Amino acid sequence: QQGRGCQAVVSTQSTGAAGVLHGHSGHVMCLEHVAIDDKKYIVTGSRDHFCKIYDATDGIVSGRMPQATLNPPHFDGIECVVWGSGHLYSGSRDQTIKKWHIQSRKEKGGQRPAHKDRVQALAHISSLGSIVSASRDGVVKLWREESFGDPKSDPAKSVIAEIDAHPGSSIQDVQVCGNHIYTASADSTVKIWAIPEIDTNEAMST
Repeated sequence: QQGRGCQAVVSTQSTGAAGVLHGHSGHVMCLEHVAIDDKKYIVTGSRDHFCKIYDATDGIVSGRMPQATLNPPHFDGIECVVWGSGHLYSGSRDQTIKKWHIQSRKEKGGQRPAHKDRVQALAHISSLGSIVSASRDGVVKLWREESFGDPKSDPAKSVIAEIDAHPGSSIQDVQVCGNHIYTASADSTVKIWAIPEIDTNEAMST
């Protein structure tokens, strides 16, 4: 059993953990693998409000500490992280989504608030250069990466589509597969939404 704030790295050729990543002081809620040129990273998000970066270029070794901690932190626990087109995005219980530049370790902007309740899931649509967010308020939003979090841009123009996907029920996860977005909800259903192919101003439809 791993201690609080640790992540176990499991080898498929062994019944034990191949290593452990330390550094968080709260529950680790999510992680993402990021590859930039010849560098590889594991990025984690925690209830301690922080995202941490671990160097995985040469493989994971036992007891590895984070290479960096992204600041400033969220105001509440982080529920999800996703790697987009050159930036990392983190979603939090504080209703915000932050955009991070991994190489400089700096925040590049954010949407505050992005939803009316916790941001619980994020996904990336590479074909559109867009981020999908899902919330405990049952709403799904599709965001333009290019203008996301830019203080010079109108936040409303960053939203490509918004839909009340699961009225009255929390969305627990969101995934992108092919030309569709899948939303998993506390209402015991998974709904499937068509991704806009050309005109990104069109709303998503079931």
